[in-house]
Amino acid sequence: MPFASDTSPLPHLDLPRERLVADGPRALSDAELVALVLGTGTSKLSARAAALGLLEAVPIGELAWAAPDVIAACPGIGLARAAALAAAFELGRRGAWSPPRRGERCLDPGRVFELMRHAAHAEREAFHVILLDVRGRLLRAVQVAEGSLTQCPVSPRDALRPAVRDGAHGLVFVHNHPSGDPSPSPDDVDLTERLRAAAELVGVLARDHVIVAAGGYYSFVEAGRWRR
Repeated sequence: MPFASDTSPLPHLDLPRERLVADGPRALSDAELVALVLGTGTSKLSARAAALGLLEAVPIGELAWAAPDVIAACPGIGLARAAALAAAFELGRRGAWSPPRRGERCLDPGRVFELMRHAAHAEREAFHVILLDVRGRLLRAVQVAEGSLTQCPVSPRDALRPAVRDGAHGLVFVHNHPSGDPSPSPDDVDLTERLRAAAELVGVLARDHVIVAAGGYYSFVEAGRWRR
């Protein structure tokens, strides 16, 4: 007569859902987490196979910021599953980050980066200004120009127009580097000096120029390159 343990069903801890409950989400691989969000597979691909194929085509670091139509183009995904993945990543960002809100001080470059982290992962270079009141508190952030993968021409007039129109006391200039490297180029350094001078002429206090990218941020003030 066989032992009871020989015929009793084994615990399904090899399944991602059960292992997540038992050991927590950190115990799962990227593919297993993606498969859980996808839910069921298709007639041709299981959820796990679709997840593996997706991660092979779009690495997890890029997938977290990919547009739904890019995700949907991968075999076995489709628009509904792509939307679910995009929503899951956005929920994770909102839960993990605490960007400054209107009325909070927004002078520290790290807080500027938190506010503009979405821009750090944009596919095109764009230029933004963060408008501040007399105490350095956030009023709002405004995109003033959008360019190509490698450059975003912006004039001092365009960069300062929102501050003058809204009567902001100060501002922080922000632009992104789609390359992932926030290090300033010679053109960035030259633009910073021109923007500083233009802001002084119109009576707006320019507080910093922060470059954001997937690899972090660069602050002209922190680097000691912001001439007072």
